[in-house]
Amino acid sequence: MEEANQRKQSTGNSEAETEPVHTLEQETGTDSEGSQVSMEQERDEWKQKAEEHQEQYLRARADLENFRRRVRKEQTEAAKYAVSPLAESLLPVVDNLERALMAGPQDGDSFYQGVDMVYRQLLQVLKESGVEAIDVVGKPFDPHEHNAVMKVASEEHDSGIVLEELQRGYRLKERVLRPAMVKVSE
Repeated sequence: MEEANQRKQSTGNSEAETEPVHTLEQETGTDSEGSQVSMEQERDEWKQKAEEHQEQYLRARADLENFRRRVRKEQTEAAKYAVSPLAESLLPVVDNLERALMAGPQDGDSFYQGVDMVYRQLLQVLKESGVEAIDVVGKPFDPHEHNAVMKVASEEHDSGIVLEELQRGYRLKERVLRPAMVKVSE
């Protein structure tokens, strides 16, 4: 019996010292229904955040694709009109060659024929690059292609018709390099 008392003293009173087992619901102060409701709310919040992130991702992806498309278009335009600065700087040379041809003799002069050959060759090179003269005489006035420097009363033509070209205009593909200076009927 003494042995039994010693065992009780060394191990302690097992009945008195055992702690009651608590469940998770008891520790958090919620019951199983409340925790399920809060878990559903949390799930819904995460689902909403996931949808927002998906929407942001799709917008960013669309923006990136639009950016790529815009860059490709700008690169195409830049390549298409790369010759533009050179062509614009050559237009005064063409004008001066035209003036020289108008002023020079035309009867068998070899110098005149040489200048005419250079002029035609320059026009051919410009044409191959996409530069063409704008045809204006007899056409309706277009402020995008014409620069009206004079208005002349005309009984033969309706108002707004180009009567005379004072300086030739040029176009590179669809873009006007230099508008034509013209006289327009009133």
